[in-house]
Amino acid sequence: MRFRALIASVLCGLTVTACAAVPALPIEVGVSEGEQVLEGPNETGKYYSFNPHVCPKKLYDAYGPEEWGAFFNLCDALRKGEDSFDCPSEEVYAWCFSGGPLDEFFPVARYCVDMDYLDGYSKGVGRIKYTVPKDEFLAKEKEFEQTIEDILKENVRTDYTDFEKCIALYEYMVNNYVYDYRECDNNTVAKINNLPRGTYGTYRTFKDKKGICNEISNVYNYLLLQCGVDAVKYLGGEENSKHAWTYVTLDDVGYFIDPTWGLPDTEEHELTYFMMTAQDREHDFGDTMEPETFCYDHRNPDVDFSATDDRYASLRGGDFEELDTKTKTLYYKVGDERREYHYSS
Repeated sequence: MRFRALIASVLCGLTVTACAAVPALPIEVGVSEGEQVLEGPNETGKYYSFNPHVCPKKLYDAYGPEEWGAFFNLCDALRKGEDSFDCPSEEVYAWCFSGGPLDEFFPVARYCVDMDYLDGYSKGVGRIKYTVPKDEFLAKEKEFEQTIEDILKENVRTDYTDFEKCIALYEYMVNNYVYDYRECDNNTVAKINNLPRGTYGTYRTFKDKKGICNEISNVYNYLLLQCGVDAVKYLGGEENSKHAWTYVTLDDVGYFIDPTWGLPDTEEHELTYFMMTAQDREHDFGDTMEPETFCYDHRNPDVDFSATDDRYASLRGGDFEELDTKTKTLYYKVGDERREYHYSS
């Protein structure tokens, strides 16, 4: 699949035990009670700067300010190289270190720190156990922040609409990442426990530009969250062969995006997996689809994860060619026919 251009723009613990096969193969602050901890993206002129406090609003609503306030306290402590952070309970302490939150929303730390299982929590304070030299971690963390800013600067601007951010970063994934079949073969509890820490996970995928569905969706989600798009990982499939993809919310409307199945080596048309409805996904995953959870179930089970809007259906079977952000036109091809999709936001 050839490289494509954007016009007028910029000239874990194991959550998935075994990544589902792609088709045709075969087939990432202190807070008082009730205080809002969610923040908007960090903007510096035309571009976004690194935001250490990212989480999907859907998951914020599903859990709440205690979990996310403590997690952001942890992120702040890690950036300073501190050894503890304010945390309201032992349950929330375990939640922060359960694998998913760090791997997805502060991935550079996932395999550099751990919880203290013996006496890590006491009287509102959680302790941090570094598994690498602290100076090494701090240098790695600063480098990671710069990596994120560089990716965002190369692909999106602060005046982009959420749709434009989604397609620009989707094409970034399509053109820069590959599926890691070797990791997929090793993605069982028995095998992965024998692999060195840090040779898998979201941070490694950022560095090496390869991973399985769990990590590829995490990378895409993290970049979207950094520029203000609400993005959550979604799961589907049988227990031993779950697949991971992305759920985004644009103007209060939900859609599914699968950056893994959009990769070139699937031999599929990438826009087939961009802005899908639940009905589009049900063909492959039926009633097994669900948003991710960390450590324990959502405190609020009534968060809406619907995806019924089909305004992007005409993109199915298409391959991206160009995006003109001035005229709000996406150019794509279906077979040999060049088509236009006009959007407003």
